[in-house]
Amino acid sequence: MNAHALSERLFYQNPWLQEADAVIKAIEYGAADVSADASAAKSGVESLRVLLDITVFYPEGGGQPPDTGFIDDLRVIDVQEIDGHIWHFVELPGNPGSPLKPHDPLKPGDRVHLRIDWQRRLDHMQQHTGQHLLSAVLEQEYGIHTLSFHLGTEYSTIDVSAKNPEELPLPDIEAKIEDWIACDASVLVHYCPPEDIAAFKLRKKPPTDEAVIRVVEIEGYDWSPCGGTHVERTGQLRAIKILSLERYKGNVRVYFAAGARAVRLLSATYEETKKTASALGVGIGGISARVFDILGKIAALERALKKSTQTWAAAEAKLAASQAAPHEVLEFRLDEEGADSAAELAKAAAELGRAAIAISLSDKTIIIQVPQVAGFLSLAGMLKPKLAEFGGKGGGGPAFFRASFSSESELARFAEEAKQALAALSD
Repeated sequence: MNAHALSERLFYQNPWLQEADAVIKAIEYGAADVSADASAAKSGVESLRVLLDITVFYPEGGGQPPDTGFIDDLRVIDVQEIDGHIWHFVELPGNPGSPLKPHDPLKPGDRVHLRIDWQRRLDHMQQHTGQHLLSAVLEQEYGIHTLSFHLGTEYSTIDVSAKNPEELPLPDIEAKIEDWIACDASVLVHYCPPEDIAAFKLRKKPPTDEAVIRVVEIEGYDWSPCGGTHVERTGQLRAIKILSLERYKGNVRVYFAAGARAVRLLSATYEETKKTASALGVGIGGISARVFDILGKIAALERALKKSTQTWAAAEAKLAASQAAPHEVLEFRLDEEGADSAAELAKAAAELGRAAIAISLSDKTIIIQVPQVAGFLSLAGMLKPKLAEFGGKGGGGPAFFRASFSSESELARFAEEAKQALAALSD
């Protein structure tokens, strides 16, 4: 950035400025080149791009999305810096579904009124300064470096040099962040030159191709080269909440929210927690104990159900075997029970030395099992080639095969094929 460009960028002179008047320097028409509104790009929305003598609109860069808003009554849907110039991509009225009224054609020399989406800008300022504070705490207190930053619509992320999430003690990190928010430290901006960049202990290397380097300081704590917009004091962040950690490409990705986002998230989470506590019949502090108690009871019920299902399956298999010819394949059809019950039936039949086919209509699943000593060819080798013919998915091994289907008719056709194949081997 050069000194002349700085004078044109009102968002640097005053990031709280929401409106301004400007003069159009140039206009170009064409298809929308839109990063801020992907739906517009996909639908081929026509746009024009406008170059102004001054602007309050921040262009996309440094992990921060662009501002949106209006030039007069035309919607600005994207802002990009191209070859050192800030171009404003403006949606043309008359697009299908556009709420905009017809507008006299813009032309160079026109004086226009600029108005940004302030809530979007303030959100971006809080997220970006929040990232600086989070990165500063990780760097200064734990020696963990920030590798990259992305400001999303629901949450933001930084990728950091830690190799394992356990390296980040979240309660301690958030406590240190809260201290900085509480002390309401100044967030200062330096321009080098005229200031000497060597005077600052930079957290990351400055760009080498800029005539003027902008350094953002959290007073006396962190200095970082940055072209984004920021709040003026840490207290304006209101809150920062680390949402989760995950391993990512050999490092750790940190998900977080700052400012009004974090406040809304914490408020919504608290309301949901109250509802959960009420449904469980406990206070908020008793939720986890109550949940663990319920999970224990569910596990006990599942064990009892499994035992009961096995007893039932053994009885059903014995009854079916007693009513079938010695080498007949036993068939079981379940209208409501799931695939697990079908599997227990097939297993019980195999333990009696019988080949079995069990079908769960509710799950559209077939289970086929034969005794290990039955002398059959491998079920998988025999049935897998037929599976694709009937649109099924599944597999198995020598004595067990399981497959699911998208329709009952395909399931029935495959079951008949499997029955005939087993019957032929039994003859």
